Amino acid sequence: MVSAFLSAPEHGQGARFVVTANVDHIVQLRRNADLRDAYANAWCRTVDGTPVYLYARLRGVGVPKVTGADLFARVMERLNPAVHRPFFVCASEEIAQGLKQGLVQRGFPPEAVGSAIPPFGFEKDPAFGERMAAAIRDHGTTHLFFGVGCPKSEIWMNRHRNVLGDVYACAVGAALAFHIGALSRAPRLVRKMGMEWLWRALQEPNRLLKRYFVHSWAFLAIVRDDMKGAVSLIDRA
Repeated sequence: MVSAFLSAPEHGQGARFVVTANVDHIVQLRRNADLRDAYANAWCRTVDGTPVYLYARLRGVGVPKVTGADLFARVMERLNPAVHRPFFVCASEEIAQGLKQGLVQRGFPPEAVGSAIPPFGFEKDPAFGERMAAAIRDHGTTHLFFGVGCPKSEIWMNRHRNVLGDVYACAVGAALAFHIGALSRAPRLVRKMGMEWLWRALQEPNRLLKRYFVHSWAFLAIVRDDMKGAVSLIDRA
């Protein structure tokens, strides 16, 4: 999948975006029709999260387990200044500048690296959405990375997919901050144990404790309903 994501976009292919399903996404898919539409239109779907992966295996569904953070790290390593023009939608100027500086040090011309720091509520502002979509398209973007959270990233990409030009796109959440060291990613052993969520919650308790310890329990009800055939959890992911 990484190799396909790194190929030069074909003329006329439009926006091909990847979604990475974790427990939080599954919970939101049940109640958010716009997110379901984004998943339906995605070019590629992967599993980001051990519980979703284990349930997919239980159901015999061969879904690749590729987290957004892993995908982003692998793609960033292989971006080529002679071919690619990345664009980052970031939560802060610090992250945007850190990403740009790293790529410039690798030989990217400064003008080949684009970024935007959208204001709070940008996903509900059609005029801003049009301006940002135009900036992404006019940049000649080959790879678009959103680091501003779900579901707004996925919904925004889906709504503007027809005006972004020929681009590969992915919502990668905190991966942008991990890449420049603004946030510390869980050690490899913790990730292998499927406990990266706990590491994240301890790093950002105000934002993530409620998500992981309150909202995520709904995943069990969704699995129950899926087992009864009331919904199709795996097909949605």
